[in-house]
Amino acid sequence: MRRDDIKALETARSGLKDAARPEIVTKVGKTGKLTARERIRLLLDPGSAVEYGSIAAKSGAGDWVAEAGGVDFVGTVAGRPVVASSTDYTDHGGGYGAGRLGRLFGLAYEQRWPVVLFVDGGGSRARHPRAGLGHIETSGPIGRFSFLDGVPELSGWAPVVAIVSGPSFAGHASLAGFSDFLISTPGSSIGMGGPPMVEAALGQRLKPNELAGAEMHELSGGIDLLVEDEEAAIAAAKRYLSFYDNDFASGQPMGVDLDALAPDADAPCDMRAIILGFCDADSVFELRPRFAPALLTCLARIEGRAVGVLANQPLVADGVIDNDAATKITRFVEICNTYEYPIVTLIDTPGCVANWRVKGQPQTVEPGLTRWHARALIAHQQRTVPLLSVQIRRGRGLGAALMTGASTTRGVQALRLGWPGVEIGCRDGFSAVVDHNAFDDVIPPRETRERVARVLSLLGKARQRSAKKHPIDTW
Repeated sequence: MRRDDIKALETARSGLKDAARPEIVTKVGKTGKLTARERIRLLLDPGSAVEYGSIAAKSGAGDWVAEAGGVDFVGTVAGRPVVASSTDYTDHGGGYGAGRLGRLFGLAYEQRWPVVLFVDGGGSRARHPRAGLGHIETSGPIGRFSFLDGVPELSGWAPVVAIVSGPSFAGHASLAGFSDFLISTPGSSIGMGGPPMVEAALGQRLKPNELAGAEMHELSGGIDLLVEDEEAAIAAAKRYLSFYDNDFASGQPMGVDLDALAPDADAPCDMRAIILGFCDADSVFELRPRFAPALLTCLARIEGRAVGVLANQPLVADGVIDNDAATKITRFVEICNTYEYPIVTLIDTPGCVANWRVKGQPQTVEPGLTRWHARALIAHQQRTVPLLSVQIRRGRGLGAALMTGASTTRGVQALRLGWPGVEIGCRDGFSAVVDHNAFDDVIPPRETRERVARVLSLLGKARQRSAKKHPIDTW
């Protein structure tokens, strides 16, 4: 082989590096953002990255054609193999053809590797419009998945994390929406139709964040976490992945006096403080904190064991379970079930309510159930991971059932505890399901962590699966 051929290939590849485009790197840095390669470098362990698809084609004149619009890698995060891909908004607006991405989705599916996607851009584009130019493609689709169907197939099988730190529309927004953990930054936007499409249809010009801002999505449940910048987003992605099949040898509690935190029978308490005092120190990672705040969903550890914590928050709307809270329960139970996290529930709720929103009229809230509440019961019915519950105070109506599932032989609770302030007995003679008093024990709050940890240790780890249980609801 001629050395000139090797040099030409090396030149094409080196042109993709940040060192070859200092003006763009400086421009991106001034906005407080990271380049695509800087993102990957912060995410993956040093020395672990393997790039896929830097070269896209060879021209009829014999010149190598570099890939455009994004970068794809395989590497490790804390020693675990991960697929990592980032669009590059400075190159073709981040609209890359993703010739290798579908192939990497297939690899992730085969190996059950997590995937982390940085998806800011205006959607995918025709890969390389070179028809008739005599170019020879080197990056056509390989394997069973395409650009968009790979993430839905991975749902419920391997964690998919998406990070949006700019405008994300069309195909990019679809990838974000299909993920099971979506992180965004202030000023970002996620929507199916971008400002030009909206202007063409409605004659109104909006900025991306005005059209589909991340701040709006945070309140409506469209994203899981809003963080201050891309560095914080990468740190959050790493933390989310740290729970995946990765128990610690041990963990220490915060040393909080749970007896002092326990509420009286007629007074609420801050359930977030109980979670922090009950779980291992510095292990609690809350998801969707501003969506349906009357319900708390956290990944955490108890003596090193990764668990999901589901809790009512009586300081917000008295801890009622409305449509949004029921949706939040459903998706969290599905995440825990697919990734084999035992669930610990802390119960203090007066029951379920339905929110009715009719355009032009005030919102109506009334006792009752909706199809969103039914979905939570269905999620529990298909749950196979252990569930342990602690009723702090109230569990009226179907509220306790939405937190733990119906009391049937399928998915029955592994442990059901109560605290001394727990409400027992029926409040009236008309309710079909009120205030269950079927507890395995009523204990002092200070004994809760040890009791739960012992049962978790007896239950052991789930066996390796050869197929996924179910996908995860996208919202």
